[in-house]
Amino acid sequence: MALQKLSHARLRVRNLDASVQFHTEVLGLEEVARQDGVVYLTCGTDGTFDVAVTEGGSGVISFAIAADDDEDLRHYKKRVSEAGVEVREMTAPDPGVEKIIEFDLPPQNQKMQIALLDASARKHYYNPAARVRNRLSALAPVDLDHITLRVGPDATQTIEFLTKHVDFYASDIVEFPGGQGRLAAWLHVGDFHHDVAMFAGAPHETLDHLAWTIPNFEFMKLMLDQVARGGVMTEAGPGRHGVGSNLYSYFFTPDGNRYELSGEMPRCVDRKAPPFIWRADQPGIFSSWGAPFPESFKIGS
Repeated sequence: MALQKLSHARLRVRNLDASVQFHTEVLGLEEVARQDGVVYLTCGTDGTFDVAVTEGGSGVISFAIAADDDEDLRHYKKRVSEAGVEVREMTAPDPGVEKIIEFDLPPQNQKMQIALLDASARKHYYNPAARVRNRLSALAPVDLDHITLRVGPDATQTIEFLTKHVDFYASDIVEFPGGQGRLAAWLHVGDFHHDVAMFAGAPHETLDHLAWTIPNFEFMKLMLDQVARGGVMTEAGPGRHGVGSNLYSYFFTPDGNRYELSGEMPRCVDRKAPPFIWRADQPGIFSSWGAPFPESFKIGS
């Protein structure tokens, strides 16, 4: 069985037209389709959409991990069903998607999907030079990078569900002081440090941030200049994380969802290696350069 990477996410936004304008004219994404009140947007490098937005507030509705084939969908449908979680099957639910299985991720009930892409959308590798349109002098994210969820007061249940039943691997886990529960975790299905991460949060929060791949620090600087010209100020960064060691910058979109520009994500070379365990009061978790954890990071959407 093989799962590939984070394929796409669907988010709630406050104003659909304003959101599409931000994503296309500031972030540099391309609109590829509209249907049933949903707008699909792409970085343009991987053959399918990266984020879908629909009006109705903020936060995450669903996210999808790409699968290799039909056998993967059957396998994980069985595994998730045996865990006592209802699994829904859908055919052609979104542009470029042939089939999905979908289930509610405990305990916050974000909809997680395992998706089989249409043959026409599948690629052996991604080519940033192959964008259909060269918007904003190609100053746009290379791809969707990862999603970080808010999963209630303790992340333990979500970590255990994904590692036991969906074959995720934990790279890093942050425990509450005293080891009573987990504050955060970074999990992967592919080769990179994390595809899905999670933080403890308030019961009404579903999303901490959605992250976009950028190639290097210089590109990040130019992207942040572009975002600032669009009226959106940086919340934190640029910097380098302690956990994961990737480059980061964060900002809130006009929709009320936090986005991250992420670069230099490390590769995981040994799937059987145990995760690194951190204490929540341990220095260096947020920034390897000593930047303090921002107060605004206590809030998700």
